[in-house]
Amino acid sequence: MDILKVKDLTCGYDGREIIKEISFSVEEGGFLGIIGPNGAGKTTLFRAISGVLSSWNGNVFYKGKDVSGIRPCDLAREVAVIPQVLEIPFAFSVEEFILMGRFPHTGRFGALKEKDHEILEEVLHLTDTSSFCGRKITELSGGEIQRVILAQGFAQQPRLLLLDEPTSHLDIAHQIRILDLLKRLNKKKDLTIIVVLHDLNLAASYCDRLLLLDDGKVHKTGSPQEVLTYNIIEEVYKTVVVVEKNPVSSKPYVLLVSEEERQKRGSK
Repeated sequence: MDILKVKDLTCGYDGREIIKEISFSVEEGGFLGIIGPNGAGKTTLFRAISGVLSSWNGNVFYKGKDVSGIRPCDLAREVAVIPQVLEIPFAFSVEEFILMGRFPHTGRFGALKEKDHEILEEVLHLTDTSSFCGRKITELSGGEIQRVILAQGFAQQPRLLLLDEPTSHLDIAHQIRILDLLKRLNKKKDLTIIVVLHDLNLAASYCDRLLLLDDGKVHKTGSPQEVLTYNIIEEVYKTVVVVEKNPVSSKPYVLLVSEEERQKRGSK
C-alpha cells in the first residue's frame, strides 16, 4: 500500500516554476532518498510534500487522502517533518523543545501525562541527547541542535518521517549513528522515511530506493544500483566519477576524480 503519492506536482516561488509535474509514490515501510545537484529542487519538493509550500498544480496524497483536505493537527499525529534549518526564537530547555513533539497528541495546552515523559526519556536515549538535559537549546552547537530537532520528530511517534538533510551539521560518527537509527526504526517499527541527502554514498548505503532530481524533474528513480551508475551521475552532476561496489554491502560507492587526476589520465 502506498503511504504517500505525489501526482503531477508543480510548484515554485514568486511565479518561478521549480518543481515540474513530478509524480512518484512511496510504499508503507519504505525508505526513499531524494538526491540531486544543487538547484535541482530537492528542498522545494520536500517543502511541498510537507505542506509548507502550496502546489500550483497536482496533488499530494497521504494514505489515499489529499493532504490539503486533512486537518494539520490530524496530519501531525501521523507525519513528522524535520527541516534542514529551523529558527528557534526562544531559549527553550531541551526537554521543553522535545516535548513540543507531543502537542499533536496532547494539544498545545494539554497536560502532559506519564506516557509523554516516558517517550521523552526514550527519544533522548535514541538520539544520544540525554547529556543535554537542563541546557537551553540556544546553548547548543549546530550539530547538537540537529539531534534535538530529530528527537522532537521522534516524540511525535509518526508513521511517516520527512527529513531534509538530517546529517548536514553532524560529524561522521553522528551521521552514521543517526542513519543507523533511522534504518533500525524503518525495519523494526515499519516507519516510512523520506530523506533528502546530498551525500550519494550515504544515500546508497541506507535508502531502499532513490529519486534523482534534475532541473525540477525526475531524472531517474529506482534502487541505488539502478540510479547510481557512473553515466547517470556524470550526466546529471556534470563531473567525472568512478562507481565501484562497496566491498562490505555490495551497494554502489561513488569515487570522485579530481582535475589533476583527470589531466594525468588524459596525458597517458
